[in-house]
Amino acid sequence: MNATQPIDEAQGRCKGEVNNIGDVFADQDNVSGFTVAAIRGARLFLAKGCVVMAVLSIVMAAMTVHAQDFYDPDSIAWKFRYGLSDAAYSAAWEDYKKEGYLPIDIEMDNGGADYSGVWQKNTDGRGWASWRRLTDEQFHANWDEYRKKGYLPIDQETEVIGGQVLYSLIMVDNKEGLDWISNRNLTSEQFSANFAANKGKYKPIDIDAIEVGGRMLYSIIWIENKSNQAWVELRDMTPDGYGEKFKEYSEQGYRVADLDCYNRNGNLTYAAIWEKNSPGRSWAALREMSAQGLANNWKKYADQGMRVVDIELCPAKSGKGTEYAALWRENDDRFDWAGREQAEQALATYAAAADIPGVGAAIIRDGRVIFRGGAGFADRDKNIMAHSGTIYRLASVAKAVTGTLAYDMEHAGLINLDTRTDTILPGLGSQHTHTVRQLLQMTGCVKHYTSDQNNDNGTQVQYPMSVNALNNHMGGAIKTNSWIISGCSIGNSNYSTHSYTLAAAALETKGNSSFGNLVKTRMADPLGLDTLRAEVRSSPDSNGDRATINSGTNKVSQAGFQNVSWKAGGSGIESSALDLAIWGDGVLRNRYFPQAMRDLMWSGGTGNGRANGWSLNAAGTSVTKGGDNQGSDSFIRIDIPNGITVVALTNTNPPSVDTSTLTQQLLTIAQNFR
Repeated sequence: MNATQPIDEAQGRCKGEVNNIGDVFADQDNVSGFTVAAIRGARLFLAKGCVVMAVLSIVMAAMTVHAQDFYDPDSIAWKFRYGLSDAAYSAAWEDYKKEGYLPIDIEMDNGGADYSGVWQKNTDGRGWASWRRLTDEQFHANWDEYRKKGYLPIDQETEVIGGQVLYSLIMVDNKEGLDWISNRNLTSEQFSANFAANKGKYKPIDIDAIEVGGRMLYSIIWIENKSNQAWVELRDMTPDGYGEKFKEYSEQGYRVADLDCYNRNGNLTYAAIWEKNSPGRSWAALREMSAQGLANNWKKYADQGMRVVDIELCPAKSGKGTEYAALWRENDDRFDWAGREQAEQALATYAAAADIPGVGAAIIRDGRVIFRGGAGFADRDKNIMAHSGTIYRLASVAKAVTGTLAYDMEHAGLINLDTRTDTILPGLGSQHTHTVRQLLQMTGCVKHYTSDQNNDNGTQVQYPMSVNALNNHMGGAIKTNSWIISGCSIGNSNYSTHSYTLAAAALETKGNSSFGNLVKTRMADPLGLDTLRAEVRSSPDSNGDRATINSGTNKVSQAGFQNVSWKAGGSGIESSALDLAIWGDGVLRNRYFPQAMRDLMWSGGTGNGRANGWSLNAAGTSVTKGGDNQGSDSFIRIDIPNGITVVALTNTNPPSVDTSTLTQQLLTIAQNFR
């Protein structure tokens, strides 16, 4: 097994057996990141014939119904960061505090050079405090002060920083009124004595070990085990020993509730707490992951409906460098959706059949995300896996966004779409007698691409506004009479991406803002959509979520890159599948304007099948929009009577199978499974 390949160990639901979530890809590189890996061949890690070194302190209590601890709710909003500098961690801590989150896990690693953390929404307004880089005296002073205030510790960690032993600590208001005990810097003998004294009344929730000056020191937090929940605690396990015990206790219905990894005599060593998985919620535990492997799995499990509950930076098993381990907990009933496995299989099958690097998809029913996922690569070279949050070019699906934006602005009184465009945009040729609505309905007699698609498509210029593109792209040719179809009568149907450049410029003029800002403020922001935006390829992509642009399975070189800002309204918007699906559901459920205006937008009264950027079927039951462009093939499909929105986006053109086929498959699955 490749040393950089994560070991995947996941417990199934209520079955007392291990389910292999799947093998994740090797050779992952470092990335520092914020909230997926495709299955290449399922494999379950099973350690055979291993000896557990110095395995101490085992107890198993009788199982009873488990009263949920505050830190393990069925579903809650959460945040996860890792690989941060001290300053970056401080900034994240402040941001999340303002947003109403409390930390549940802090990791100080690599001598204080790396910080990681997990936060969850403070839904009950619980008091909390957290510290890091504390001296022994500071730790005790804070611990004692908040103990007297009625707080309990939920996480503590030790790290040698600058030759000094320092600590982190999280304490929360003990609203449950639980008795608790916490200890640190215990020798092995003291730990065993501590364990023997506490195992009857308490259960451990956090364990930490560190080697200081050749001596092992252990810390542990115990809370009152009111529900008499069964649990197991082991320490000083070899990697193989941990794998063996993992299998043993997983098969008995236990989940890993806390994990620690550390150097012991120069060797990677594990400590873990298992607890009976009484509520039956699914979980996952992975280790030996690179930073990119962690990113892939984090996003994969988030798509499935799981949250990170514990993060560890471990010495690499090879003895060189570091690797990650993490624990996940089921957090959303999306995980239990009956159609999830079929939808995931449809994505995997499509990715293979379409000969594409990657694909992202999402399904929403009546405002609820019932499925999100991805298959393949967002960036094959960097081993970044595709997921529902991967950002793709929308190609001509941008026209649906622009059409909706135009009707939103008309509803707000910012524009009359029946106004002649030449009264809004000065300098148009005398034959540009179309209205803005006719541009949106493809009846303005504006030309489409030229035959070779080079004169009007092969630019690398980034235009800040559509008005700039109108005036400068191709020498301003779109404004001239030469860009009107000869012999065409206004009102006749003709497909034209260029008509949307004109329409976007008109919206900018009447909206007194750039097209990109109009999309952001009027389409994206009202629904909290961070990725729905006009494409600016040079904008930061620190999380590695923007897909590469590919021709077939080959990445397009920078020299061959085509900038799409000149046609932002018709083919220059990007989004993740998840955000586009949320947007489509918002249009369906009249989040932008009343249903009467929505129905008018979708039908357009033209019968040309592509009114205002959308295509409504003859029965009026389905509205769609697809598109393909350099490095993209995109499709949105809305089943109006059943309230279902489906999106699929890829990062190549042309795929062997287009995304409309995939969205129909996903829609059928959604229709078959509530």
